[in-house]
Amino acid sequence: MKNRKKIRNSLVVRIYLLCFLVLLGMFVILGKIFYMSFLNSKPVKDVLEQHALRVEHQQPHRGDIYDAKGRLLATSRRCYDIYMDPCAGGLTDDLFNKNIDSLSLRLSNFFKDMTPAEYKEKLTKSRKQKRRYVSIAKDISRKEHEILKTFPLFKYEKNKGGLIEKPKMLRANPFGQLMLRTIGYVAEDKKNKLIQGRAGLEYTYERELGGRIGKSYRKKISGNNWLTVKNGKIIDVESGLDLITSIDIDLQDYVDRVLKKQLTDLRAEHGSVVVMEVKTGYIKAIANLQRSKDNTFEEAQNYAVGENLAPGSTFKLPVLMAALEDDLISLDEKIETGNGHIVYKGVPVDDVKKGGYGTLNVKQVFAKSSNVGMVKIVDKCYVKTKSIRHFLKQLDALGIGTKSGIDIYGEHKPMIKSPGNRLWAPSTPGMMAQGYEIKISPLQLLTFYNAIANNGCMVKPRVVKSFGKNGEPVKNFEPEVINSSICSKQTLNKAREILREVVLTGTASCINTPEYAISGKTGTAEYYDSKTKKHTGLYRASFVGYFPSEKPKYSIIVVINQPEINYYGALAAAPVFRQISDKIFRSDRDLNPPAKTPPVHEIPYSKNGAKDDLLTVFKAAKIRIDNENIQSRWVKTEACEQQVRMTNARIKKGIMPDLQFFGAKDAVCILSQMGLNTKLIGRGFVLFQSIPAGQPVAKGQTIKLELR
Repeated sequence: MKNRKKIRNSLVVRIYLLCFLVLLGMFVILGKIFYMSFLNSKPVKDVLEQHALRVEHQQPHRGDIYDAKGRLLATSRRCYDIYMDPCAGGLTDDLFNKNIDSLSLRLSNFFKDMTPAEYKEKLTKSRKQKRRYVSIAKDISRKEHEILKTFPLFKYEKNKGGLIEKPKMLRANPFGQLMLRTIGYVAEDKKNKLIQGRAGLEYTYERELGGRIGKSYRKKISGNNWLTVKNGKIIDVESGLDLITSIDIDLQDYVDRVLKKQLTDLRAEHGSVVVMEVKTGYIKAIANLQRSKDNTFEEAQNYAVGENLAPGSTFKLPVLMAALEDDLISLDEKIETGNGHIVYKGVPVDDVKKGGYGTLNVKQVFAKSSNVGMVKIVDKCYVKTKSIRHFLKQLDALGIGTKSGIDIYGEHKPMIKSPGNRLWAPSTPGMMAQGYEIKISPLQLLTFYNAIANNGCMVKPRVVKSFGKNGEPVKNFEPEVINSSICSKQTLNKAREILREVVLTGTASCINTPEYAISGKTGTAEYYDSKTKKHTGLYRASFVGYFPSEKPKYSIIVVINQPEINYYGALAAAPVFRQISDKIFRSDRDLNPPAKTPPVHEIPYSKNGAKDDLLTVFKAAKIRIDNENIQSRWVKTEACEQQVRMTNARIKKGIMPDLQFFGAKDAVCILSQMGLNTKLIGRGFVLFQSIPAGQPVAKGQTIKLELR
């Protein structure tokens, strides 16, 4: 009985399950029939779609970016993508055929990208294929758009003429590639189709530049046409703020040109330059150039901010300052560098000078950039005394191991090893003394050197000075102090003394000038392959410093990466520093105030030039001449109280002469006789020359002379 009952119950369950499946199948079939015959019909779909709502975002006007003098660096402009619907509802065959020839001709003449026949074939074929979205042009201006609306067919309304206009905002950089990576760029967000910053200032200040995105409800009325619902706003759109930067675009242009020329001449891979105001930390120019595949240079990466590599000898300053701050060494102490070669903890250490420097004092060790001397100093002060951790703490106290805080995205923290690091080796302190086994960016190193120039006060580097709207300031950024005193006054004075010595008698003596005092340090670092554990033979040359040495106003760092020739910092980077500092010194009225107009009774100002021509002028004006029998075709003149004194201009073969205050004609004549080409900029006397006086020159070189 029990078995029969179980069998009966099982059969009942199966019958119920079968009935359920049959009914489910019937409902699915009926539902499909209902959908295909009723819901999927166009009238019903239109009724349903009329009740569809969606939230739409409105792009606000993006703020502009200006330089310190109010010149546009980045702005937005309205443009259009143009399409045609050759199958528009009101575009009959008769209307299309009557106008297609004239439309094709106008499009061909206007865009000059296709022949009239090709345009006609494209549009006719698209109409036959019932294509509704044929691309005509991209990114045309508002003016071009207005002209386009007068063309045959396009002059009619959309449903009759088939013209489809897609307005959009394009970001424009009036100065092209200049500091493009620092300004940054924008791109469309795929999710909401809005423009957003993707790099540089455009990214860092997206919230301020981008404004407030508007939101509103939109109702579908037909096809792909949507209408804003009355009183359907969720958030009102608000335009973005403008950025006023500290950049001087004239200086930026000059820095860019000088860097590009040096990279080209040295066949280097990439390079960067940063010019900073000492007191404020404001960046006046920042250039990053990288060699492209076609051997031109472009702003592809922000190396100054984001490239952390071994700096080489420029790191010797904080190393030596740590020992000075701890009072473990004096500048007069003697260091035996011998023949310029030692092996430290199994690693060879060499000086540049063959045969070595012999015995040097600490000041000379720094000025000559002796690797052997620096390794011996660190070994004596910290390794033998087993106080490496204190040494690292002292470096940290100097501010060398922290981020600068620059208002540009992409900065990384410097990498300075410690004994607990898995890559720490017995030789690491000696390598650090030479600027190896650490990683720091050019900007971070400049921030440290800028603190030396700024009486020990480390300020945060900054590009944006203020926000503005409708020409009025909204928020100003004052200079921000990171550390009011990175070291004692005694150490600071010694640091400034040895930095000046580098330019006076050391590795950077090639850029010394009597016009103003420069202080700084050269650096040369060989790239190291961590995989092969070998040096690559590729170098990174640098120079970082400030001027004028007595009352510094500007600090500059120059980095040249992988030059094929002249890879030392003194040869590759220092000359770029000098050209930029010359430019600034001669154009900054605080540093080089214009000469006062002499009283009438004094001897008038005189230019330099050809001796015979000047003698003729002076004698005609009855001006007394001192040393008129000087044996030289070219002379310099100096106005004294009662006479003009002439001195030899000293034109030497193969050496760039000092052409300042020569007239354009005389300057061109001198350079031509030396086999050099000349490019003149402006009018008047020579104020600046692209190659500093005293530098070697070769026939065929082009010298740029700025006149005023």
